[in-house]
Amino acid sequence: MNRTAMRRGLAVTFGGLALAGVVAVGQPASAATSVNTTGPRPPAPVAGVGTASTTDSSAAARNQGGVRGAELDGVCNTYSSGYGDLCLWYLQNYTGSRADFYFGDRNLNDNTFVTPGAGQGARVGNNSESDWNYDRHLTARVYTGVNYTGVAGDIPPYTGGNFTSTFRNNVESLKWV
Repeated sequence: MNRTAMRRGLAVTFGGLALAGVVAVGQPASAATSVNTTGPRPPAPVAGVGTASTTDSSAAARNQGGVRGAELDGVCNTYSSGYGDLCLWYLQNYTGSRADFYFGDRNLNDNTFVTPGAGQGARVGNNSESDWNYDRHLTARVYTGVNYTGVAGDIPPYTGGNFTSTFRNNVESLKWV
């Protein structure tokens, strides 16, 4: 291969990479991306008694907020109805302190990790490195900004893992979709 052909090949390669970067940066915040890489299996859920709620468990109802006795207690619940919590861990591979969310939350900066371990008492906003969606029906959507702004990423039902570099220590709000 001569020098001219090599230069053309490099120009095409770098031009393609630059275009890919522009396309990725140009995505609207509503375009959900992958938030996880592979990781070990998380701790088993705690089986909740009865159903997740005596009222509507739809995504819209769960994003209205609220407080349940089993929310924000650090226990990852899955209820007999199949609805469950989104659990976030302070460290990768489901280690460190944990926080659980049954309802959507516009601002994770006012929540703290509650279970014993590294990070206990630290705020959840911008401090989560791994996650698991214990809900078997709804997708948890996390955002890098408060009030559902910034880059969005989906955690499908009953999946999770270590956050990618985009979301690691950079999640500030969540909702159910």
